[in-house]
Amino acid sequence: MMHLVLVIAVVIILAASYLLTFALCRAATRRDMLEACWREESAGSVSEESHESA
Repeated sequence: MMHLVLVIAVVIILAASYLLTFALCRAATRRDMLEACWREESAGSVSEESHESA
C-alpha cells in the first residue's frame, strides 16, 4: 500500500513539473512574440518619422 502511495505522489509531482514547464515555455514564447511585434512597430515608426522629416 505504501508503495502505491509513493508511486502516485511521484506521478503527481512529475505531472505538475511538466505542466509548469509547459506554462513557462508558452509564456516565454508569447513574450518573445510581443517583443518582436513591438520592435517591428517601433522600427516602422522610426523609419516613417525619418522619411517624413526628409
